[in-house]
Amino acid sequence: MPLTEKVLTETRMPTSNNEENAPDRISRLPDGLLRFVMLYLTAQEAVQTCVLSRRWQNVWSSTKWLKADAAKFSSMKSFKKFVDNLLLYRKPVPLDALWILATCNRSDDSLDYSDIHPWIRHALRSNAWALGIMEHCGTNLLSIDGYPFPFTSVYLSILHVCHFIIDDSFVKNLSSCCPVLEDLELKNCAIIVTMFSSTTLKNLLINSTETTEHFPPKFEHLMIDMPNLVTLHLDEIPNRNIQLVDVSSVKKATFYFFELSFQNSAVDCNIIPALSNVTSLELVSPTAYEDVVPNVLIRSFPRCKTFSNLKYLKLGEWFLRDGCYPLLFLLRCSPNIEKLHLQLNKYGSDDYEDYPDAAAAIDPTRRETEEMFNCVKLRKITIFYPQGDERVHIIVRILIANISPLPAIKIKPIPV
Repeated sequence: MPLTEKVLTETRMPTSNNEENAPDRISRLPDGLLRFVMLYLTAQEAVQTCVLSRRWQNVWSSTKWLKADAAKFSSMKSFKKFVDNLLLYRKPVPLDALWILATCNRSDDSLDYSDIHPWIRHALRSNAWALGIMEHCGTNLLSIDGYPFPFTSVYLSILHVCHFIIDDSFVKNLSSCCPVLEDLELKNCAIIVTMFSSTTLKNLLINSTETTEHFPPKFEHLMIDMPNLVTLHLDEIPNRNIQLVDVSSVKKATFYFFELSFQNSAVDCNIIPALSNVTSLELVSPTAYEDVVPNVLIRSFPRCKTFSNLKYLKLGEWFLRDGCYPLLFLLRCSPNIEKLHLQLNKYGSDDYEDYPDAAAAIDPTRRETEEMFNCVKLRKITIFYPQGDERVHIIVRILIANISPLPAIKIKPIPV
């Protein structure tokens, strides 16, 4: 079987040996343009270009950017066969990036780590600087137990993995085996780390699997020590009390909290005080009427310094507590803020209607009024709210009573 037919199997495009008498203009394109075109194609599409003309027959085999998407295949078995052949028959040239999307809508099957391991090894042996297992279906998490640590490379600077088990051994090896790693994304992973340190990382995104059986069995601290980090995004990490050791270089920070973000209201949290140098800060939680998250964050306020660099602030429901005290406190500490984004949601709206003391928690008439303060550079306030949410009127009243000069306020309903 010809090489192209082996790789083209299951790509739903037949090979062709027909020669046309028409001028072959596509073959006259310069090499640089051909390589540029390949950057915008998936691995399947790149292989399929071999039928375009004689010159294109083997162009795919030297492409340096590969993105393989299982959604294009009828089964995981055929996808695995395609990727195996793709890497087997490509030319022995350096590889820039390999991205794997291992979700097949037409198949209940999924890949094990044993299937993916050879692909990772091929990419890193080919000096890839970017590697991603972007999607993975199935109930079983990917575990590297029993294998030598796969992510070992002096070239790898970008690593995105999905549905992996991430423990202390994983991150320790990552720090020592990837000396130039700058960008790390851990999506839908089991986060059982207690210490995460790196002197090279500049961008870190972590979110946890939604499957409760993969949550850590008990609460422990998660220490993050990354002095050169610029962007930090942590999304609903369960049973980990986050402690930021050195994140002094972070400019953009995003945190999504939920009921398992802290063990209890007495947890000593330094998230907000540790982020005094940020220019963009997002702190989101699903409801103001769940005690743990608001109480833990508010208890850290006395340690906060002035947020002199903060330009953009986004707050979720927790800002409503105690007459919007968190909102007003952070605005007072942010003399150069330019944009404020307040996010209400359906959960909080329902709680407001159901809880008997909900109104007292945010009504400013029930607490002593403080003096107005200046937000000279604040140009825009946007409030997103579920239609019918009565709290938006209270929030606007609080803003009018406390901020001078008052900027433009846009109120935007969101679908319920």
